[in-house]
Order: sequence, then C-alpha cells, then structure tokens
Amino acid sequence: MLRFAEELLILTTGGEELHSVALPARTMGYSLAGAVLMDLALENRIDSDLEQLYVTDPTPVGDSLLDPVLAEIVSEPKIHPTRAWVARIAERGDELQALATDRLVEAGILETDDGGGVSMASWVARSRRYPDVDGGGAKQEIQSRIISILLSDDIPDSRDSVIIGLAHACGLFRRMLDKKEYEEVRERIELISGLELVTQAVIDAVHNISLAESQALRRVIQEKGGGWPKASGRLPVLGHSFKMRGDLRAFFTEQYLKLGPVFEIQVPGHRFVVLAGQEANLFMMRDGRTHLRTWEQWAGFSSELGALNIVTALDGVEHRRLRKTMREGYSRKSAVRQMPELVSIVDRELSKLFQEGSPVPGFYTMQRIMIEQVSVLASGTSSADTIDDAIAFIQTMELVYLARRRPKLALRTPRLKRARRRMELLFEQVLAAHEPELRAGAHRDLVDDLLELHDSAPEFMSDTDLFINVMGPLIVGVDTVAGTTAFMLNALLERPDLMERVRAEADEMFSGGGPTAESLHAMTVTQRTILETLRMYPIVPALYRVVANSFNFEGYRIPAGTPVLMAIAVPHYLPQFFPDPELFDIDRYSPERHENAQPGAFAPFGLGHHSCLGQGFAQVQMILTIATLLHRAEIALDPSGYRLKIDHAPVPSPDRNFKVQVSPRRA
Repeated sequence: MLRFAEELLILTTGGEELHSVALPARTMGYSLAGAVLMDLALENRIDSDLEQLYVTDPTPVGDSLLDPVLAEIVSEPKIHPTRAWVARIAERGDELQALATDRLVEAGILETDDGGGVSMASWVARSRRYPDVDGGGAKQEIQSRIISILLSDDIPDSRDSVIIGLAHACGLFRRMLDKKEYEEVRERIELISGLELVTQAVIDAVHNISLAESQALRRVIQEKGGGWPKASGRLPVLGHSFKMRGDLRAFFTEQYLKLGPVFEIQVPGHRFVVLAGQEANLFMMRDGRTHLRTWEQWAGFSSELGALNIVTALDGVEHRRLRKTMREGYSRKSAVRQMPELVSIVDRELSKLFQEGSPVPGFYTMQRIMIEQVSVLASGTSSADTIDDAIAFIQTMELVYLARRRPKLALRTPRLKRARRRMELLFEQVLAAHEPELRAGAHRDLVDDLLELHDSAPEFMSDTDLFINVMGPLIVGVDTVAGTTAFMLNALLERPDLMERVRAEADEMFSGGGPTAESLHAMTVTQRTILETLRMYPIVPALYRVVANSFNFEGYRIPAGTPVLMAIAVPHYLPQFFPDPELFDIDRYSPERHENAQPGAFAPFGLGHHSCLGQGFAQVQMILTIATLLHRAEIALDPSGYRLKIDHAPVPSPDRNFKVQVSPRRA
C-alpha cells in the first residue's frame, strides 16, 4: 500500500507528456509532514481534535516513513497542537521526500537518471496505473484517480479524501488545473476536504502554517524594497568585466561572504543576479525545473549549427524525453562495458609520446585522449584525424556563444571554416558506420539511440538536430573531462606520496589481467582524488539561467525574465562544509568524514534536472586514464618547478605552460 507521502510525490512528478507540478520547498515539507501524520492517524497510532494531537498507540507500524515520526511524538512528554507537530516534522521534509522517492523508484513507479532527476516511469505514465506492488493487482494512478473523483458525485474512500484534502491545503490543485477547471471543482474539493475531523485538523495546520510563512516572507520582501546588494569591485563602464574574466569561484565566494546568497553584478550592457551558497544549490535541486530555463545560454550555439533540440537547451517534457534517450549511451555501465577500449586508446597515445620523447602540453594530451575515448565509445568512430579541428571549432564556439569573449567573425576565418567542414565529414562517417546492416551484433551506442529517436519522431529529432547531438561527446571531451583529468595529473605530480598511492592501485588493477568492474570499484584512493580535484578545480563554477517563473528566495523577489548566475561552486570553498578548503585533502571523502554528502555542498557535475548526464561515464574515463598512465609511464613536470596557473576561458584548465615529460616506466 502506498503511503500518503508517496502519492503526494507522484501527484507532483511529471513523465512522458506529463508536466511536473512544483511546490515551494517549505510547502512540500509541510505537506509531507501532514501526509505522515494522516497515515499514523489511519493506523490508529495518533488522534487529533482541532487543537491537540496525542498518541493513542505507541506500537511501531513497521514502516520506515512513519515509525521515526511516531517515535518522536511518543518521546515528547507534553501534548502539543497539531500545527506545532506539522511544523516540527516539516523540518524532516528533505529526508521524508528522499525516502519516499527511493521507495517509489524501487517499486517501479518513479525512475531516476544519472543526474538525480526524477520522473514517472514510462509504463505508469502511459497506462496511468501502478505496478502490482502489494499483490492486490495494478491500481489506478493517483492523478487520474483524483481527477475522476472530482468530476463525479461519488463519495470517495477515506484515503482519497485525505489526499484531496492535503493537495488542497498546499495549493496543488491550483497548479495542476487551469483557472476554469479549478473553479468548476473547487466547491467539491472543499466539501471532500472537510469530511473527517482528524483530516481537517491536519489540513488546517498545513494551510495555516503555509499562509503565515508566505505572509511573513511578503513583509520581508516589502521591507527590502525588492532590491539586492551590488557586488563590490565594479569599475566605471566596465563593471565587473575583469573579475568575470578571472577566477569566478574566488570572486563569487568573496561576494557571498560579504553580501549573502543574493547579489548583483554588472558587465557592459548586462546585469545579472547571482544566487550563491548552499541556499542557492538547494533551491536549484528542488525548484530549478519550475523556475529556471536554459535556452538563452545555448540559443546562439544551437542556432549557429542550425539545431533546435539539444539536451542542454531544453526544459520540461522535451528535455526529459531527450535525456532519457541519451541516458544509456552516456552511462557508467556503457563505459565499464568498454574498459579495454578505453585503456587501449591511452596506450596508443602513450606509444606516440614515447617515440617523441619531448615534453608535451598536459591539458592538450588529455584532450586528445578524452576526445578519442568518447568518440569511439559513444559513436563507434575514431576522431583521431579530426581532434585538432574539433578542439579549435568547439572552443571557438564556446568563446563566442557561451563565454562571449570572441566576436562571431572568429567563426568565419578560413581555419575555422575548414575545422567545421572536417567535423561535418566526421559526422557523415559516423552516420555511415551506423547503417543497420553494419550494426548487427554490435552493442548499441549513443548514436544508435539518437537515430532510433530520429526515425520514430523526426519532428522532434530532425536532421538538423542530429549533428549537434551526435557530436555531443566531442563537445564533452574537449574541455570538461580533459580539464579535470589534467588538474588531477598536476595535483598528483605536486604530491609524490599521493601519486604512489594511486599508482599502487593501478598496478594492483592491472596485475589481475586488466580492469574489471570489481577492480575499478576497489580504487578508492583514485576515486577520492578525483572528487577532491572536482572540488578544488570545478570546470563549471557557475551556471547561466533565465528566470521562467518568478520566485521568492532568501527574502528577495526574483522576477520572471531576470538573467541569473547560479554560483554552484561557492560551497566548495566554505569551511563549514569543507574545513581548511584550500587544502587538497582526499580524506574528505572517507566513510568517516563524507563531507561531500552534505546537501547542496558539492556540485561538481551541476545540479538538478540539467546535471551532467555523463558523470558516471566521465568518472570511469578519468580513473582508467590516470591508472593506465601511471602504470605504463614515468611522468614528471617539465620544468620541475612549474606551479599551477589556470586559464579561465572557455572553461578553467591548466595553462599552456603545464607540460610533462613522459617516458616508459622502468620494471
């Protein structure tokens, strides 16, 4: 039997052709608190009048959602009003939501992707019925069941009355239905919501607390006048341009510590509101899907390539659809299945470096390896002859349309025109290699999945959309994964003791004949080194978004249409989350400390529904690349006294002076 908290979550969750219905985080907390109390009441463990809530039976129910709350109520010596208990239990809102989500995923009703996004399982969304989770047969899904009740004159059973009452108390129906539909059923909603006394007590508590908090927030916003503080360091005319071209993570952290989680920055012709800190990260995780959109950031990029539907620029149902199509191709499982090929690509690059014998640029070397890896694994085609063209074209596109540091004319030079044409030829080779008769017996890859979507829905995945989506792995490899791996290599070269620990893990992995899923999992020192590299050197310290729907945040009203920068990396440098944050310390991720598990504190792959789809894939790449390098080669900084300097555009990476000498490892 599904609990009220679980069915409330289903009511707010979208799926195929279904839009999510977002509630403010605090309202969701109150609603889940009321849902748990209602289940305890129907289990005859508590009772309530319009004022007081008291225990009638302290015996645990045997349910992980209900029993911790019951134990808390039982342990309280005094009797408190229902409203007080709703507010107190709402503090557990995140915990209750996470637990209920996990249970629904396990039951096959919801599903998650690699980035933590949650949606209704495809079968449930299409059939509008739940799987048979308790032996009682498949049941009608809550959204269609509740709408049927509201449109009929039948008396609902007690559980559906409770759900309708709770949904009404937290304003869910106003969000689910348009104005005309809501007015048609409002009277019936109110009638059903008041059928039972205990239901009415909890519902009134949820409604009144939400209303009181909303009014208090409105007063705060009015007192602040709707304005927000301005970041310091602004220059006449140029604003914060110089700061924005440098170390963004340091600049945003400094302003956060001075001004709090909301402040304004200016560059010529533009003003941005920055949302920073744990507060902003938690907001993005919970409410980003409803209030923020990404299209403006990617509009120029996609328009240049003649595309409309790319996963980074979409939101809502379309975004979920394309992300789901691409999930398997970018998954950790896909990378693990092809580990021998990942290793062989590193070996081929090492063979060239051994022959050359001269110092090589560290970041460029990682770009060559990573681009070839993602190209072969995701599209089944080598990009070795196109790597320099891919780097030139993609980085210029990023500088023009994402970082906005180059004019569009930079893409019209003969060099860039040739680079683009070489990438188009590679795209044609990829498509030719994916003719059905050539794919018999081969593992499906990302391109197979995209082509299947194109064949089934050409209006959604058009010919013009295919290029940017098929070439997506190269875009991923050029900067993000390559940059992190280069930063990691530098960190190891600066710390010989740590390098030897990582090398020992690599030797152990290869001593068994090569990498396996089990040996990969055992490389805990390497994994923790990757996590600390991602914390210290985030490739994307901030995300550009535009406010789609106005919202209240930390006492400010952020209106629709506002350009915002979500400074997601700021908590990486706050000592309350990561003590001594400038120290490179891999033990932060040990089971004893587990500092990265703090909600909203660690965001190396982005947050919310646009978090990196290929983060599992990327971590396998980084582990195997570093392990193969250290197992096969001796690597040294050249010159030995090099100290890390960072190029910040188009994304952070070690500068061109980061060079390494690579030679065969002596037995």
